[in-house]
Amino acid sequence: MKTELKNRKIIPGCEEVILEGNDIGCLLIHGFRSCPFEMKEFGRYLNDLGFTVNICLLPGHGTEPKDLLDIKWEHWAQAVENSYFNLRKKCKKIFIAGLSTGGSLALYLASKHKVDGVIALAPGLFLKQRFVKLSHVLKYIWKFKRINSGPDISIKVESKVYPKVPISTVSELLSLFNTLKTKLKFINVPTLIIYSANDHVVKSQSPLTIFNSISSKKKHLLKLEKSFHILTMDVEKKEVFSESGKFIKEILSC
Repeated sequence: MKTELKNRKIIPGCEEVILEGNDIGCLLIHGFRSCPFEMKEFGRYLNDLGFTVNICLLPGHGTEPKDLLDIKWEHWAQAVENSYFNLRKKCKKIFIAGLSTGGSLALYLASKHKVDGVIALAPGLFLKQRFVKLSHVLKYIWKFKRINSGPDISIKVESKVYPKVPISTVSELLSLFNTLKTKLKFINVPTLIIYSANDHVVKSQSPLTIFNSISSKKKHLLKLEKSFHILTMDVEKKEVFSESGKFIKEILSC
């Protein structure tokens, strides 16, 4: 990755978050065109339970949309792995939780490295937007896709998402999802998947396919009814937080 990309000025509130706690580590991963801001309340909840929390900042995010232009999905995966290794140095157990694309990256990491549990919130595998399927062609015609709406949340809240994204990077999402499909069978750790019936971004086929494809003996699928896509900021966020905390505690008690 270009050196100058690493030195970009980060939007206030989008910085990586590290909350010190005990020797149980929770690595949180935000979604596409967003930043750690959407995971902060979730992170504070887990930290209040005593856990050490790291909310990583994915490459190309938290600065300006053009910084995504040269980003490949492997850059995101490498950043997540780096955060995982840093957390592993001080924590004896590691749980990974991700939202949307972050959920997909969390699952990808779990297929490669030793983790104690995975929490995938509205994980991406199949998307609803029609232009996404054509992104591998459209990227040669248009550089950016403007997204007029804010994040997919049923209530009005503060957000820090890009108003437009490079179509080439949208194509990278598909590459990530296609790769993940081949890795799901290698995931055998306890997994909690939470999704909403009213998600306007990810098809419900995504969490269902993931749930049915992973090899985990201990796996849970929770369907919400009121929230949209950004589960960590929507009306049922407290249920998302409490179910995640309960999931982690159950595994630690075994």
